[in-house]
This record gives sequence, C-alpha cells and structure tokens, in this order.
Amino acid sequence: MLEGKVAAGIVAGSADWSESPTYAARGQVDLQRLASGICVAIAPAPTWVTHQVYFVAGVKMPWRLVETTRCGARQKKLMLCFDSLERIWQSVEERRTWQREDEAFVERHMTTPGGFPGVTGDWVPSKDFDFVFGPQRKAMRLALCATQPDGIVTLGER
Repeated sequence: MLEGKVAAGIVAGSADWSESPTYAARGQVDLQRLASGICVAIAPAPTWVTHQVYFVAGVKMPWRLVETTRCGARQKKLMLCFDSLERIWQSVEERRTWQREDEAFVERHMTTPGGFPGVTGDWVPSKDFDFVFGPQRKAMRLALCATQPDGIVTLGER
C-alpha cells in the first residue's frame, strides 16, 4: 500500500532515485511553504481544503501532495503522486490560483444587495448557494487545476 510508504521529508535508503538529496530537500521545503499557504475555505458551508507535501525516495512517483478536505465531521484525504518536482510545483501553483479565483467568485456572488440578509447578490437564497453555484465552481477548479497527477490514492474517508 502506498500510504505505508509516505513519510514527511526525505526518506533515505535508496540510491536509484533520480533527484539529488539536496535538490529534493530544498524543493520539498519550498513547496511545503507554498502549499501551506493554500487553505481553502469553501463558503458558505464550513469546508476546508488543506495540502501537505511529501517526498518518498526510491519510488517511481516520489512527489506526493496530500489533499485533505474537511466538511463538518466528514473528512476525505487524497494522495496525488507526481514523478517530478516541476509537475507537483505546477499543481500547487494551480491550486493557489484556484484558491484566489474561488475566493473572488464567492465574494462576488455572496455579497448581498444592500445588506439584505439571507440572499446572495444573485438573489439566490444563501442556503442554496452550493446547490446553485457548485457545478460552476467545480468546473472552474477542473479548468484551473489542469496538471493531472501520475497517480491518486484515497487515504481515507470518514
């Protein structure tokens, strides 16, 4: 199982990995710093998406981006596997762009006209925001987060 091989930082013990230890370590530190800045609060429901970066030496796809989505008591963890630092970096950058665009979308559509409570700027009841705008927001994420991982592992759902 892949999840048994995931470890924070660099896991040594293999000489056949393609990226030098210094390059991988520096890349992992910089990338984690970047990914830590992505904590998407998906309004109006209390949903959070966070990211962790891992490097696993000696495997075909050593770069991992663990994406955790929490909504109330529910949680889903996906491990996105990449074959290079450049590809995972691109994926994290795309997620940062998506975060900014989604925040702007929510701000545009959740702004209430004249402070009128319970409706959005589009006169959609606030409670129906996800139902009405969910497909549009999902399409935006799919368009902006275009770098596909080489593999995806579901680490858990509850």
